Amino acid sequence: MATIRERIDANGNKSYHVQIRIKGFPPQTQSFDTKTLAKRWATHVESELRAGRYMPRVEAQRHTVREMLEKYRDEILIPLKPKEVRSQGPQLDWWIQKLGAYSLADLPSTAIGKCRDELLQTPLSSKRPKREGAEGHDSAEPRYRKPATVVRYMALLSHAFSVAVKEWQWLTESPMSKVSKPKVSNARIRYLSDDEQARLLAAAKDSDNRFLHTILVTALSTGMRYSEIMNLRWRDVLIDDQETFGLILLETTKNGEPRGVPLVKNACVAIKAMRTEHTKLHKGRIKGGALLFPSEDDAEKPVEIRKAWETTLKRASVTNFRFHDLRHTAASYLAMEGATAPEIAEILGHKSLQMVKRYSHFNKAHIAGLMSRMNQSRLGGGGDSTDQLDAGVADGG
Repeated sequence: MATIRERIDANGNKSYHVQIRIKGFPPQTQSFDTKTLAKRWATHVESELRAGRYMPRVEAQRHTVREMLEKYRDEILIPLKPKEVRSQGPQLDWWIQKLGAYSLADLPSTAIGKCRDELLQTPLSSKRPKREGAEGHDSAEPRYRKPATVVRYMALLSHAFSVAVKEWQWLTESPMSKVSKPKVSNARIRYLSDDEQARLLAAAKDSDNRFLHTILVTALSTGMRYSEIMNLRWRDVLIDDQETFGLILLETTKNGEPRGVPLVKNACVAIKAMRTEHTKLHKGRIKGGALLFPSEDDAEKPVEIRKAWETTLKRASVTNFRFHDLRHTAASYLAMEGATAPEIAEILGHKSLQMVKRYSHFNKAHIAGLMSRMNQSRLGGGGDSTDQLDAGVADGG
């Protein structure tokens, strides 16, 4: 039941104090300047309490978005995802700046939508040189965040809300459910042709970076990610001198699960040669904690290959190609050799077969050969097959 009491202060100003007591709930109190507002609030709160909706909203009103994100940083990001602090820390700061003042109860999904649009439409401070031959006189063109980057910003905010809902019980549902994400197109089809591969590896052999050739061979042979290769340590590599193959053990991968990667042929030979050189430098012993590809300036940091990589691409006349496309290339080669989607997923460390579809692209010659074999096997492959099909149709087959 609600009780409304009229109060008069020392200056003669009236106010109306409301107290609501319902069995099973703590008392709720509020003061208003008019009796009409007091009655309206009392009716609303009584209704919400009996429906079980009011207490969660009170909890949400006690906390701001800033509090939520700072708690998320301190209790989730830093202790549980230390490797993500460098990339996700600035993203949290961005959301705090834009939405931090809102209480969780009063944050509209439209405000998040406006932030999404701002992320997409606001030019970044750095600019890349204008393409040679482009029309106009401007010396530079603005860069914008890609949809995939904006999706990562939104995923971080969404996870923070999920934790606040499920673990902290600061609100009953996440407002992110009402905000759509920008469409991401990852349909990049780029892998090395046989001729490009030969030119690239030949140019890498002549590189000033003594590790580049082995790094590229390893990437092509295993399909490993750049970070996985550059952070390899000798304890991760299992090679028997009597065997022609080895195994790379990755304890931590992008999807958070360990996996083993077979090391065969050229990559195995190249890493064996590196191991022989390593043991000579360390009196016949292997330093398990040492990086395979260390920087000359700091043995605890991977070697920097950006400049050597770009130079090698130019010398090999390979254009529109990124280091990650070596992974695409390895997946495509596997597919063209008949590897199944689950096999490719196992080798590349993908959790879903949907990811494999992005990497397993086939060249036109492979597709033509596949279709020719199908036609030869199933349709006869010759001119008579058409006549046989027409006859089948005529007979109702």
